[in-house]
Amino acid sequence: MTAYVKVDEDQIPPGETALLLFISRDELCAGVIEHCADGRLERRVPEWPSPHDLVLVICRLMAQLPDDADVYVVIDPGAYWPEMFPEMKAFEPL
Repeated sequence: MTAYVKVDEDQIPPGETALLLFISRDELCAGVIEHCADGRLERRVPEWPSPHDLVLVICRLMAQLPDDADVYVVIDPGAYWPEMFPEMKAFEPL
């Protein structure tokens, strides 16, 4: 079963992509951070971030993952995990 796992940027495993939650114009928005094979962390956020895209970004990210994969989540300062979202697990390194 899919779980949401809170991580810091530097904890995203190589080759994985994490959901990024951030604040733009005082509203919660979403993007992704990819930990590239060459070690770079690449942030991808919409040109015009909107809270209306939050679920869409999550769905697009999950569509790229196997059914039972965990979704890594990076929460920028000031951002938060909404109460109505599923419970989030803490990161447990291997």
